[in-house]
Amino acid sequence: MLLAAALLVPTSTASAAAACTWRPTALPVPGKGGLPTATDHQGGFAGTAGTADGQRAITWKNGAYSVFPEIGFRRSYEVTDENRAGTIVGTAQFHLWGGYYQSTAFRSRDGVLEELPKLGNNTKAAALGINDAGDITGYVWEDGLGLKTVVRWPAAQPGTVTTLPGLPPDPTWPQAVDEDGSVLLLRDSGLAIWRAGTITQLGTLPGLRHPSGDAFSNGRVVGYAVYNDKKVGVYWDQQGAAHVLPNSSYNLSNGNPRFDINRDGLITGRIDEEHGGNDLKGTGYGVWKLGAWVSNFGDITVDLPSRIGDDGTVAGARMDAERIFHPYVWRCS
Repeated sequence: MLLAAALLVPTSTASAAAACTWRPTALPVPGKGGLPTATDHQGGFAGTAGTADGQRAITWKNGAYSVFPEIGFRRSYEVTDENRAGTIVGTAQFHLWGGYYQSTAFRSRDGVLEELPKLGNNTKAAALGINDAGDITGYVWEDGLGLKTVVRWPAAQPGTVTTLPGLPPDPTWPQAVDEDGSVLLLRDSGLAIWRAGTITQLGTLPGLRHPSGDAFSNGRVVGYAVYNDKKVGVYWDQQGAAHVLPNSSYNLSNGNPRFDINRDGLITGRIDEEHGGNDLKGTGYGVWKLGAWVSNFGDITVDLPSRIGDDGTVAGARMDAERIFHPYVWRCS
């Protein structure tokens, strides 16, 4: 079933999300630079930071940080999610000749990272999200094949991995996971949501091309697409209708943070050059509420919000003149 689409949300929605001043606080790091990419939604964050021994996974809580030891030689780490218990998940990769020579899904336990099992003959794995029950969702794949199999590592069955029912064999790229276990999928036919064995296609708009998802929370999705030949952010509401985010833009080539959304529909993401963004540098961020424009975010020349918690706290980085990311937290006042 293709859900309905709409271009704009009612203007009254914007008035319910008054602009505020974002107060920044620097996060401590063990070395040079870092970036939070996950939150426990209770003022704690997780991500990666540079150390004397290389890049490592890290958590921040109550003004202090904890660094996790590596789980393999010369790995790079991506922390994708954290639940309210403080368990983090992500992917550790070893790159060789521009590709992923090794890719391992991990979770944290007792101050270390442990590898999650792969499925069958699949040699690579990645973790996307963990809910408060401890269930982890991600995907596995085999060397030389581009097809991804979406899997779950259930908390009630430690050390096991299972496939999700109802997924067809066409090419599927899982994008994000909601708290209830629903999975956002990018398929040849566009974006869709898998929920309890049923797949529902997300809506589109005339002139909207190449949609992709960034974040998924409380049934709402935010991502990006090309709309009438302009790069824009896109919000899909709980009914699956698509809305172009006013004043938005994106740039995928610089690795800066993309769009994010919390359970209340508060969105952070790139703004276009007409409203102060810089497409070449990938700077200039804004805030939306349920698809309606609210305000610019922080200092649009250097502030890069990457993750917004359900408590309204935003984490990200400030980029210095050498393009080094320094981790920060912002709170609205």
